[in-house]
Amino acid sequence: MKDRRQDRARTQRRVALARAVERVESEGLTALCSAPPDRGTGLNVRDFEAQPLNLLFLDEDDLRTWFSEALDAAGLVEAALGWARHLEEDSELWRRRLSLIGREARLRARRAELDEAWRALFREHFRRWGAASLAGERVASLEADLALAALRGAERLWVEGGGRPLLPILAQEALAAVWPALYAHARKAR
Repeated sequence: MKDRRQDRARTQRRVALARAVERVESEGLTALCSAPPDRGTGLNVRDFEAQPLNLLFLDEDDLRTWFSEALDAAGLVEAALGWARHLEEDSELWRRRLSLIGREARLRARRAELDEAWRALFREHFRRWGAASLAGERVASLEADLALAALRGAERLWVEGGGRPLLPILAQEALAAVWPALYAHARKAR
């Protein structure tokens, strides 16, 4: 029963997200900020009155939670490839949304705020693999920035390329480019 409720909630969020993207594309960002989401979506309207831009980031917490679990279970490459395949499943909507984020300064600022949680997720992951010292903390922070930059860079290339190459390919290439700088002290310890 719980799974059906979660699936229904995900579907409702996806529909609300698609409507929000369409609305911003046709009427501009101010239209999103001037009217709350439809009540039929099952979303709490009050949640968006304080921060209406969150409507374009409805699945952020679910995606980050899933990524964190995959990161712990399978490692960075597999988590990144799973993330990329997830975005590919609904690539049209994702690319439209990412394009809007790239064009709108307020959306970029909101995403930057949300990316701090991604950075923290990566930092904790690299901290577990790294040295327990001040230098290890700094390196874990740098590795987190590099991993996030690689994935965001892959997204940007994916949007600019109109969905080509596929995002899993771009994510793998991006991680390969920064891989020598990741897990460096874990490799030295062996």
